[in-house]
Amino acid sequence: MLNKQDESHLPIRLPSAMMQEVYSQIDRFSKTKVPILITGDTGAGKEIIAREIHRTSDRNGKPFIVINCSAFPDNGLLNSEVFGHEKGAFTGADRQRKGLFEHADTGTLFLDEIGDMGLEVQPKFLRVLEEQEFARLGGNKVIKTDVRIIAATNKNLKSAVKEKRFREDLYYRLSTFDIHIPPLRDHSEDIPPLVDAFLSEFNVMYKKKISKVSGEVLNFLQHAAWPGNIRQLKRTIERAVVSTETDEITFSDLPSDIVITPPVAVSVSDSGTDSAMPEEIRHILTQISVTEFVLIFGGVPNAIWRDIPEKMQQSVIREASFHLSALLSGQSDAIRIKGMDKDQILGKVAEHRLKEHGSMTQAAESLGIDRRTLKSYTEAVDVDG
Repeated sequence: MLNKQDESHLPIRLPSAMMQEVYSQIDRFSKTKVPILITGDTGAGKEIIAREIHRTSDRNGKPFIVINCSAFPDNGLLNSEVFGHEKGAFTGADRQRKGLFEHADTGTLFLDEIGDMGLEVQPKFLRVLEEQEFARLGGNKVIKTDVRIIAATNKNLKSAVKEKRFREDLYYRLSTFDIHIPPLRDHSEDIPPLVDAFLSEFNVMYKKKISKVSGEVLNFLQHAAWPGNIRQLKRTIERAVVSTETDEITFSDLPSDIVITPPVAVSVSDSGTDSAMPEEIRHILTQISVTEFVLIFGGVPNAIWRDIPEKMQQSVIREASFHLSALLSGQSDAIRIKGMDKDQILGKVAEHRLKEHGSMTQAAESLGIDRRTLKSYTEAVDVDG
């Protein structure tokens, strides 16, 4: 799959500390010729980083060619696409064809989804990496090449090596330098500049003059889960730009299937004497609604929750119901609210109910406990009220 167009780039460098570390690695590695392996979740921006490596390298201005290894279910097709073929190499090969290594000569070849490359093709890739030479499919002529290889995957290649699905020697050759791209949820402070960049891009593409994103929408976007990472955010802004008929993007322009960050992280505890959920916490969790569960443990400010349209709220509540059910199910003795101890859990619920009722007595009654117990919860975490 030949791709010479620069369709995946950002005109900015993102400001978060996590991405600054990625850029630092780019600056250190880009001037070398050795292969680079980029890892990260789907949509996290691996091709964006590959293009940035190429842009800052001595090969800038030379070809940057992308091949998606998962797009070729047949390894013969991948072999032909990458290395080319001679006339008569297989049925239908009625002429000689240059492969991507020849097209990318003096430039960069980006191998996306390298983890999907079949074992049959891998030895030939290793030879090119080691010797910078190859032969077309069906030919014997050795062709020299000068190509910088950047590979990317969302798979765990170390596990693939152990399971004999990926060659160990190829893995170590590809991962001379390794750059990991964090998921967008881990650097949400980069969402506002990303939104600005995408808004500018799509204003030009669709000949729009949208000047801003409402503050409520921007806050919501920073709390969204983004399982599709930067790619999903980009498509969301594109859809909003196309949909809006005003100069401002509002909630009505967003797809309704976006949800905020999962309301609580649950983790499976190691077995042992501490693994059982205290009955005190079980009781408290049965006294709160799913919406309260979101507001108390999801880190969602009340102001943002109030601004979210009802349809989006329902998506969040469905997600929260799953987590709350897990905590209160028969498995609950092995599941924890991640990062919180008993006092923090009880204190957060107590704080929320105190703000809601404004009275220690009424808050205690609403939770089915006495006033003194509620007071002990607030004191354990220094909650005012």
